Amino acid sequence: MREEKYVDKKGLYRWYIVIVFFLFLTFHEADRFIISAITPQLMREFKVGYAEMGILFSATILVAVVLYPLWGYLYDRYSRRLLVSLAAIIWGFTTWINAISRIFREFFATRLATGIDDAAPPGIYSLVADYFEPYKRGRAMGIVNASGPLGAIIGSILALSIVGAGLNWRNSFYITGTIGVIIGIITYLTVKDIPRGSSEPELEGLLETDIYKAKLSELPILLRNRSLLFLYLQGFFGVFPWNAITFWIITYMEVELGLTPSQVMITMVLWLVAMVIGNIVGGYIGDFVFRKTLKGRALFGAAVVFMSALLIYITLLAKDYTLFLLYGTLTAFEIPMAGPNVSAAITDVTEPELRSSATAFLRFFENIGSAISPAVVGVLAEELSLRWSILAISVSTWILCGVFFTILASIIPNDILKLRRAMTERAAKLKTSL
Repeated sequence: MREEKYVDKKGLYRWYIVIVFFLFLTFHEADRFIISAITPQLMREFKVGYAEMGILFSATILVAVVLYPLWGYLYDRYSRRLLVSLAAIIWGFTTWINAISRIFREFFATRLATGIDDAAPPGIYSLVADYFEPYKRGRAMGIVNASGPLGAIIGSILALSIVGAGLNWRNSFYITGTIGVIIGIITYLTVKDIPRGSSEPELEGLLETDIYKAKLSELPILLRNRSLLFLYLQGFFGVFPWNAITFWIITYMEVELGLTPSQVMITMVLWLVAMVIGNIVGGYIGDFVFRKTLKGRALFGAAVVFMSALLIYITLLAKDYTLFLLYGTLTAFEIPMAGPNVSAAITDVTEPELRSSATAFLRFFENIGSAISPAVVGVLAEELSLRWSILAISVSTWILCGVFFTILASIIPNDILKLRRAMTERAAKLKTSL
């Protein structure tokens, strides 16, 4: 494969697609992250502890776990634009409903409904992959992935500002729910579907209609792909530290470190800005090393997660707030770099019409891990502390992920070449039918 084959012939519109989806996922993450920022207020209002909140976080994630395979298949069969728009509308309405809860049982039940709309990423990543050539997907995925930490910034600032101003936390949900509906409408009106496989170099100029669509009988193929299996394994364990940090770090800073609200806000903003930059830089580095070797993304992922285990350890054992802030910012910059390369690696080894399902399976396994992690951290924190609970979960699982990435590096080149041969065969058939 030579990079010269992957010529940009789609102009600026594909970057508009990236921007729309970046905004979509940014505000969706803001909506999801608000609950982390207001957890202390929820615990006081509903008179519950760490364990109850951890179970709530986990139960909400389990709803998404159950639905991901279904959504992935639908994205591979039908209009991704329409389904992503629908996910945004569901996000808006379920968030509004969650905001009207008055007792913990009501909040618990309505919070479960918000897990339904966590289905947008498989369709989004699949559509982005069809707008970008293989050697350029990492940077596009990096920008889309940067929505996560930026959304966390917005969600944290929104929630902390509302609570700090003496307003009810429910107002933050009303705001993000409304944004969800608006973004759903924008997506439906301005995003264009594109034939699956359009960015594959072998199929360039040969696809005028969307002729490749998934069949149910093809889905088991994904679980027989060795590269995907190792990506799924690292996904399952890799989210443990992410969820430990996402759901509990603000509470840790407020309760165990005794930081003031302004210190918490400054810390989170610096860290999350570093994560935004780290996602984008990681995507570009991944594309660069992928040009050098087909093992590039996997080797880079291994280096990232091994280093992540070390950096989180140094951060949480920092002696004072200044060092905590400094080490934490460095950690925040480094830990998201594997993410865009995992998303790009899935497209490197999966047929275009199965990429939503492949990503949905990744999210399925990730969300199982996500469902377990917050509850485990909460229960361990009751016996130990949030610091040692977060450390134990994060260091052990990131080291394990490093092992999986290392093994993946020896497997993935064959699967990449296998996909390229399949695309070449499709191109030959399409040319004979013209």
